[in-house]
Amino acid sequence: MSTILARILEKIERTRQQGRDPLIVFDLDGTIYNNAPRTLRILQEFAHQHAFEQPRLLNKIEQLAARDILYGVSDTLRSVGIDNESLLKQIQNFWFDRFFTNAYLLHDLPTEGAVEFVHRVYQAQAIPAYLTGRDAPNMLLGTIQTLQRDGFPVGTVDTRTILKPNFKIGDSAYKQSVVDHLRQAGDVVAVFDNEPGLCNLFLRAFPEAVVVRLDMPHAPNPESLLEDIIQIPHFAHLLRGQA
Repeated sequence: MSTILARILEKIERTRQQGRDPLIVFDLDGTIYNNAPRTLRILQEFAHQHAFEQPRLLNKIEQLAARDILYGVSDTLRSVGIDNESLLKQIQNFWFDRFFTNAYLLHDLPTEGAVEFVHRVYQAQAIPAYLTGRDAPNMLLGTIQTLQRDGFPVGTVDTRTILKPNFKIGDSAYKQSVVDHLRQAGDVVAVFDNEPGLCNLFLRAFPEAVVVRLDMPHAPNPESLLEDIIQIPHFAHLLRGQA
């Protein structure tokens, strides 16, 4: 029985033989990047700025690690006993003003095995297509900087980096709108995302593709995953042939 990586490599080779470009679509946040350190850095910044009037908050935040960060900022704070609604709203606003900006993207770290996996398929002549819900006006520069810093192939004719034209477009609506563009650009042979609903969207759009969900935090009330979608804890799982 072939591994998932072997299936993807076979699809890449077959697509190349047919004279088509094999695209592999990678989401960024929660897929090839762990953005929990970004949130943690913002919480630490708020806590230190308000250390005099909120010493208990500083104490609680200093005990947090990236692995403790939940999908929702308020959920993270409530998990350590911070439940004052006025304070929660203040912190949420502080986080919102910073999280979706270039400067704070630099705190993100690649997920386990992500850099190696992207290079593995890139060396097999696949085209990595980084398709993200980040918006270009506020996050393009930081996105390119972190991809370059961490050694992902980026900025060349045989890669794609696709961001929303503005912040107000919803992630799902935007990714749906990109489907036709991807079809014209080549053959989508695999898709990686952490959001169940987006994995479903891509499997419906590209039923011949290998669609993989990374088991990372996701938006609340997700869709049930379609049966053919593969779930993995991280990319190293594929590199080791464990799926």
